[in-house]
Amino acid sequence: MPRYFFHVDDGSEQPDTEGTELAGMDQVRSEAVHLTGEILRDMGGRFWDHPEWTLTVTDQTGAEVLGLRVSANARLREPASPARRGDDGLAKHRRGVMLAYGTGRLRRF
Repeated sequence: MPRYFFHVDDGSEQPDTEGTELAGMDQVRSEAVHLTGEILRDMGGRFWDHPEWTLTVTDQTGAEVLGLRVSANARLREPASPARRGDDGLAKHRRGVMLAYGTGRLRRF
């Protein structure tokens, strides 16, 4: 069974020196998504200290077979106070995102 290596770079490289045996690319993709979720969960609030990182998967020859980039934008402003809301009950945010008050839904304009 082929061996794949899952390397993380969050400002400091963290190479996978052991690798994981997986049957094929479907399993590689699944493992990459699973590992990314685990990393995000384990980082918690520390994610915002390095809001961009990559996961690169290589095969046993060192060839890159898959890459994931994770990034976040923490520059959204706080919602406007009720007095500053428009008649439609929406408060404008930076980057064209609007929050519908009372529903928790986001709408992109």
